[in-house]
Amino acid sequence: MKKIFSYAVALAFMSVVMYGCKLVSSEYSDISSDLYPTSERDARDLVTSNVYEAFRNDEYAGAFNVATGFHLLGDMATDFGFCSWGESNWGQLEYANFQNPDGARNPRMNWAPYLPWISKMELTIDRIKGIAMDETLKKRYLAELECGQGFMAFLIWDFYGPIILSDLETLKKPQDEIILPRQTNEQTIAYIESKLKAAAEAGVLAKSYSKENADYGRFTEGLCHTLLLKLYMQTKQWPKAIVEGRELMKPEYSYELVTDAGDAGSAYANVFSSANEGNKETIWAVNCLREYQSHLWYPHVISWGGYKMTRIFFETFESGDDRCAPNVITDGGSSQGVLPLKYDMVNRTSDNCYTDWIVYRYADVITLLAEAIVQQGNAVTQEAIDLLNEVRTRASLPPYQMSSFTNKDDFIDKLLWERAHELWYEGCRRQDLIRNNKYVTTMAQKCVDHGRTDYITALGTNAHLFPLPSSAVNEGRKGGFNYQNPGYGD
Repeated sequence: MKKIFSYAVALAFMSVVMYGCKLVSSEYSDISSDLYPTSERDARDLVTSNVYEAFRNDEYAGAFNVATGFHLLGDMATDFGFCSWGESNWGQLEYANFQNPDGARNPRMNWAPYLPWISKMELTIDRIKGIAMDETLKKRYLAELECGQGFMAFLIWDFYGPIILSDLETLKKPQDEIILPRQTNEQTIAYIESKLKAAAEAGVLAKSYSKENADYGRFTEGLCHTLLLKLYMQTKQWPKAIVEGRELMKPEYSYELVTDAGDAGSAYANVFSSANEGNKETIWAVNCLREYQSHLWYPHVISWGGYKMTRIFFETFESGDDRCAPNVITDGGSSQGVLPLKYDMVNRTSDNCYTDWIVYRYADVITLLAEAIVQQGNAVTQEAIDLLNEVRTRASLPPYQMSSFTNKDDFIDKLLWERAHELWYEGCRRQDLIRNNKYVTTMAQKCVDHGRTDYITALGTNAHLFPLPSSAVNEGRKGGFNYQNPGYGD
């Protein structure tokens, strides 16, 4: 009885209080800008979720995951890419058979998972600008957002060509069905360049981060210049590419090749070892931390026995090349391929590996610079040879001499093979072949070598871009636009 009486008194008291107050109805379905975002922590959280979330390699999520990410899909569609899980599923990539945009593997080759991130970043820029916080930190976050926009736009453009860009006014009308046209190729390139240059020139990004720095894994000025270098290479703007390559060689960035073997067996293997994460050769890597994200390279290669390197490509390595040593590439695969280990798998739990996933590194930069120097001058130079030799001699191979090359084209051919042997499964080979007009002939030869129908010559240079699935094409039709890339119908 005493407990019931107490409850009754309490209820009576609440009734008196509420009777004397005017209740005000509040709408909680919308987030007021007066409540969020308002602080530095809010800004940081917004940047983390709307920028870095996109560039993960976390199991099957993120732009660099090893099942559907950009690097994996691109490299599978080159002369060394091979997967043992059947041609019906992977053959479209392995043999550049893109004639059916809705084939078994092609839905994964689609801009749909990635294009919205550029818009998310645009909205985040607008939201952060109004936060009262340290101005230098705000500028840094805004630069990271612009870098992210340029980064994502470059990845999409490289695979699918001109992109769709939405202005802020349109983005603020999410309930309106507004179908936008694709930008022209020139407009897309200009957008990528402007975003990356704005981020690099803002003066607020670090040149680079050491592994010990709490901000390791965030975007840097070095990453911006690396992306600009790659953009200028793919658009054959050699003078601009040379400027970017030389910029990245400046001591303030602290980039250099790994030259010590550590416990990895060779300097090359040590680049990808768990013990040497964050080495000075790494320009930007996905920071894989326990409890946060892990990649699945190990199971795709070893546990599940899927990803291989074609044996024909494997046999192009020179004898004694550290980049095909047993601790890097194991000749224990099928008759059609060998096992591309690349990363040591020390830092892992079961199938989950926590070794940082390297996206861009200095060996890529200096060999691109060597190519740009020769292309621009239309002649082989000692500087270009020296840059190429830095990578070559690190792999325990004899250096090239001026007499090693008969002409400029011979230098480019040898450089492309050097890059292929250095950068396999790092997302570079497809770009290299396309840039030098060798993609169609190389993939046609791969088809011949493996007894497959030569699909790619029917597409010609149209095969430089992946097709978009019918879902994307149908979306464009609603607005009267044809989104499909040339060569794949409408």
